[in-house]
Amino acid sequence: MPALSPTMDKGKIVKWNIPEGGKIEVGDLICEIQTDKATVGYESLDEGYLAKIYQQEGSEMVVGGLIGLMVEEEEDIKNIDYASVDTGS
Repeated sequence: MPALSPTMDKGKIVKWNIPEGGKIEVGDLICEIQTDKATVGYESLDEGYLAKIYQQEGSEMVVGGLIGLMVEEEEDIKNIDYASVDTGS
């Protein structure tokens, strides 16, 4: 979970705008997150693919927790050992 405001310590996923397996470009709105003050769009700083969504819409997560996993290449999606990923939960 990214910190989208200086006082944010947790956030709630309001909506995913990219589906699992979806291509992400720099500046794409990946999801919308409800902070302690407002609902804010989370924009990608990188390009790649959303390999896995770990926090579904309506889920709340502490800042720094894993909400999703992004990979550089589409073929990387099938090569990840998802069982070994530390989701922080």
